[in-house]
Amino acid sequence: MILKIRCDWCGKEFERKKEHIHERNYCSRACLGKVNAERYRLQSLKICSNCGKEFEYRGNHKKRNQHFFCCKECGYAFKEKKIYVPCDWCGKPIYKKRSDVARNKHNFCDVGCYLDFLNFEMAGAENQKVAGKIVYRRLAEMEIGRTLREDEEVHHIDGNHRNNNVDNLEVLTVSEHAKIHAAQKRRDQYGRFIKQG
Repeated sequence: MILKIRCDWCGKEFERKKEHIHERNYCSRACLGKVNAERYRLQSLKICSNCGKEFEYRGNHKKRNQHFFCCKECGYAFKEKKIYVPCDWCGKPIYKKRSDVARNKHNFCDVGCYLDFLNFEMAGAENQKVAGKIVYRRLAEMEIGRTLREDEEVHHIDGNHRNNNVDNLEVLTVSEHAKIHAAQKRRDQYGRFIKQG
């Protein structure tokens, strides 16, 4: 018995024996080939792991690969594993590697924000820096009118490193400075320094 049916691809009407009718029927091998090509294309559609764009993957590792990328740029960007984090001082978003973010306690967009943060956080600290120099060294240089040499140190007369008053600062050589602090330490009967607990 011959019946008239429609092609599932192009919609054309054609005749076929009842025993040859299947779940899906095509009028020609050309229509069957187009269906198979479309099925293969749909199987090859992947979502880019970086940007989320849908694209046709033409590689041979569909089962092996965990991540697929629409272009080389997306592949490189995904491997860098960068994320947006806010600057700890101004709040501006920064694009940084995750490993750098995990490694550092703070994140800054530039050197200016870093220095401002340091000056704010370390206000009144013993070794607070201004423009890359410890405060008391900078104050001593301004007082004597020249840059301190490498063999010169600044001594706090009252022993308080937070007291950076100019009257409390004295410029000494490393040797002179060491002698002053050595004289202030306690010694045992053999002249050795007693370790301070």
